Amino acid sequence: MKAAILAGGAGTRLYPLTAYIPKALIPIGNRYVIEYIIDYLKKNEITDLVMLVSQNEIDLIRNHIDDGARFGVHVEYSVAERVGTAGALSAAKDLLGDRFLVYYGDVLTNLDLMDMVELHIRKGAVCTLALSTSVPIEYGVARVNTDSRITFFEEKPVLKEYPVSMGINIFEKEVLSLCKPNTDIAQHVLPILLREGKPVYAYLTEKRHYDIGTFKSLEEVRQLVENNSLLL
Repeated sequence: MKAAILAGGAGTRLYPLTAYIPKALIPIGNRYVIEYIIDYLKKNEITDLVMLVSQNEIDLIRNHIDDGARFGVHVEYSVAERVGTAGALSAAKDLLGDRFLVYYGDVLTNLDLMDMVELHIRKGAVCTLALSTSVPIEYGVARVNTDSRITFFEEKPVLKEYPVSMGINIFEKEVLSLCKPNTDIAQHVLPILLREGKPVYAYLTEKRHYDIGTFKSLEEVRQLVENNSLLL
C-alpha cells in the first residue's frame, strides 16, 4: 500500500516561518518533520510514498529526501498548486494504487497503522478515518440548561464523546472519482460518501497525535523532544 503525504499546504498558521521553508522541513530537535513521518511509515511497513507538494516546495523537499533511498523508502512526487486536499489526490491519481493511505504532513503519531488497515479490510470500507478519543480541551467546559443553571462541569476534559480526526485516512481507489480540483477531503468528499451511504468507518484510538500546524503546538512538540518524552 502506498502513502500519499499531503505536504503542499500553504502553512498559513505558521507564517512567516513557512514563507521560507515548507512544513515538511521544519526542524524538531535535530531532525525535520518529514523524517519523523518517514520513520513512522517505515515502522508500519509502508515504504512507497507519494509526496503531494506545490511547485514552490518540490525543489526544497526533493533536495533533502530525493528518491528516499537513503531513508529506506521509495518516494515519488506530484505537483499541484493549492487545489485542496482532494484536488491534490486527483492530481496524483496515476501514482496511487487500488488502496492507499492519506497522511496529513503536519501530524506526528504512534498509531498502529497495520491494525487500522486490518479493520478497513475487514469492514469492506471505501474510507476509514483515524479518530482520536483522547484529545484534551484547554479549558473547562459546562453544560447549561434553559434556566441558565449549570448541570455539568468538567475541567479540561478529554473528547471521548466526539472523537477528533487525526489526519490519517485509508481510501479505496473509487474515492478518487470524487476528488476534483479545488475540493477538500473533509468538506466535499466525505459528505458525498456519507450521503450516498458508502461504507465509511472510524478507527477509534487513544494513541496520541501531535499537530505541528501552529506555533503553540510546534513548541510543545519541540519541548517533548528536548525532554525525550515524545511518544513516537
